[in-house]
Amino acid sequence: MKRWIPLVALLALAACGGTREFAPGGLSLKTQVLGVWKDPKYALPPLKRVFVVSLMKVEPGGRDAVEDAIVARLASAGVTGIASHTVMSQDAEKPGPTLEEAIKASGADGVLLVEVRAVGVYDGSTVGQTVTGLSPDTMASYKYLAPQTPYKDQSTDYKVAHIASDLYPPSMAKQMWTLYTNSYDAADLVRNLPDFTRKLVETMARDRIIPAAPKPA
Repeated sequence: MKRWIPLVALLALAACGGTREFAPGGLSLKTQVLGVWKDPKYALPPLKRVFVVSLMKVEPGGRDAVEDAIVARLASAGVTGIASHTVMSQDAEKPGPTLEEAIKASGADGVLLVEVRAVGVYDGSTVGQTVTGLSPDTMASYKYLAPQTPYKDQSTDYKVAHIASDLYPPSMAKQMWTLYTNSYDAADLVRNLPDFTRKLVETMARDRIIPAAPKPA
């Protein structure tokens, strides 16, 4: 898909404290909310129809699985989600509507785009437990992020994915809202999708992007 969408520069993310949920062996299976940016001029009423585009993929399921998981979580909050893969052709021999045309035809009042901005390694052996960036990988497959610890005796070393969830108006004219999150133990986003989508939609509700929070699973 052509990357025509204007994206603002990623805000500098400082290490955040707070409680984290860890699995045995030190690996976190959860998503950490780092921060939120909101256009100070944002004045739209809560969204009722959201067009969802994923630029990240998981195994199994690819980008479609990410979009479907977000749409399901939005539905639990009473919001209609439209997954891009359900209205756009994925067959090069059968071209369908452009992204702009698909958004317009969907009747959505907002567009949510999620992507991996970078991947890194969480090293619990260093002072401050830092995340060392590797390289930007906006089209990352989480299968690539297999948990390979640089030191086998350090069970707290594991992969981290920095995810940005950006909200645009249907015209895609300007960015209105962004949620920044870290997904730990990022080798398996399918396992992390329930927690990621819950925190994404809960934060959207808190910021009055959508009318209500999702119902408990």
